[in-house]
Amino acid sequence: MDILKATTIIGGLAMVWVVALTHPASAQLSPGDLSSPHESLEGLENCQKCHAFEKKISAEKCLSCHSTLKVRIDSGKGLHSNPEYRLCENCHVEHQGRDYKLIWWQQGEQNFAHSTTGFKLEGKHTKLDCRKCHLPDYIAEKSKMAAEGIILGQTYLGMSRECRGCHADEHRGQLNFNCAGCHTEEQWRPAPKFNHSGSAFVLNGRHSAVECEKCHLLIEDNRSENDKDYRKYTGIAHKECLDCHKDVHADKFGQNCEKCHSPVGWKTIIQGGFDHSLTLYLLQGRHAIVKCEKCHGSGYAKKKPKFAKCIDCHTDYHGGQFVKRQMGGNCDECHTVNGFSPSTYTLQSHQECDYPLTGSHRAVACNSCHIKSETEKELPTTRIRFESRRCLSCHKDPHKGEVDKYVSADGCEFCHNVESWDRVVFDHSKTKFPLEGKHSSVQCRACHLLLGVNDSWKEIQFRHLSNSCISCHKDVHLGQFTELIVAEGQQKEFTECGRCHIPKNWKAAKFDHNRDSKFKLDGAHRPVRCEQCHKKSISNDVQFTIYKLAETSCSSCHRTQIER
Repeated sequence: MDILKATTIIGGLAMVWVVALTHPASAQLSPGDLSSPHESLEGLENCQKCHAFEKKISAEKCLSCHSTLKVRIDSGKGLHSNPEYRLCENCHVEHQGRDYKLIWWQQGEQNFAHSTTGFKLEGKHTKLDCRKCHLPDYIAEKSKMAAEGIILGQTYLGMSRECRGCHADEHRGQLNFNCAGCHTEEQWRPAPKFNHSGSAFVLNGRHSAVECEKCHLLIEDNRSENDKDYRKYTGIAHKECLDCHKDVHADKFGQNCEKCHSPVGWKTIIQGGFDHSLTLYLLQGRHAIVKCEKCHGSGYAKKKPKFAKCIDCHTDYHGGQFVKRQMGGNCDECHTVNGFSPSTYTLQSHQECDYPLTGSHRAVACNSCHIKSETEKELPTTRIRFESRRCLSCHKDPHKGEVDKYVSADGCEFCHNVESWDRVVFDHSKTKFPLEGKHSSVQCRACHLLLGVNDSWKEIQFRHLSNSCISCHKDVHLGQFTELIVAEGQQKEFTECGRCHIPKNWKAAKFDHNRDSKFKLDGAHRPVRCEQCHKKSISNDVQFTIYKLAETSCSSCHRTQIER
């Protein structure tokens, strides 16, 4: 039976129960047996202990018995302190039989919004079955609740919100009970929120990489069958290094280990245990972590190494490329003792050299131009100096020498700029083919790309291109105006499209019928439309207009009129 139906029955029978108190068959008016926890309230004489006159279920009467719950509601704690959970009958339905469970879960027990209780489930708690936590053993005041008649195996009340209310103290009282200060609900170990710097011994250097178990040993205490040991976290001696470490020097240098060593590493000497700044060479940057024997030799036999210049110790990686500079190739000009890379030579420094970076060059990585190479002695270096600063010293010539005429005079900059290689500015009027009319709006590649094998674009060509129209355009007249001429001692075909057409459009704007044809238009011929004489025809599936007529006699056009 659903909640709506059950509550309707309970409310509807409220008046009936009052009448039934004086009726001999009153037992038959009960809507059903009460559940086991309320079995003692069976009988019409007890109805008013739960039901109010002309009302349904009375929450006040329920709380008169469920006093523990009333205390929580009055203090604003728990699920029932929420206004939407004040009507008992919304979740608890009676008269459904002795074995009926009194809790109705609207979305199912596992989908219950636990945050409404004031305790939000997070991490691994969200994956637990409800009864993994809500057990009698975890109830804080079991005796008091049992005395009030609460069935400990069925109730959800009385749970402690502290971790130790459910979890055993693995630390055996060594630490405080603020478990959330170190652990999270995602996983118990390792303790992700624990910070050793908050303890009496701050971990530095190699100590920070040591496994916890190396210092915090496992101690067996056999407290229980399932939890028989723990780790020692407090009371560990740590004031002196020798509390944990063995004196490998057998007390030859005393027990003040910090004089020469540090937590960075046992073999890392704090510059011999003395103040290196008292010498003529102050150790800074990467020099401070260099092993003593790297400069002083094995056993410190090399007592006074040279240090006036970097190259006294370091090889000139640049192979003398900076020797002629004002600072004589001093490494300090571009590097620091903190490391050779990255260099302190900035973009601003480059702008002050003989080749300032402009346009897209500013976005190019240094090692794209300054590549690895070798010196005359076959030593590795980085190319810094360039014999030429022209584009072709770094870039390949995509034009394969076809535009050397312009490059030799003004370089690639004659057409291109450093902002973008694709932005080309070229004065076509300097060629033998000035662009006019519609030619001026045609993309360069439309004319300068040549078809290769299998009709695929092969390459861009600038030289040896024909200026004739039919080298780019199809002859729509199918050779009607092609003439044979003698050029360079050979007979060749020639079509002079420019005799009639202009680059502005394809219309024959220059054509004069009286001048350019053998048939002059006079009299009534002048207003005749072209297509009345020049008919369409098809040749090899190509339609074209016949401009050169086989006959020009009157009878060829006016045959019908002449016959009359």
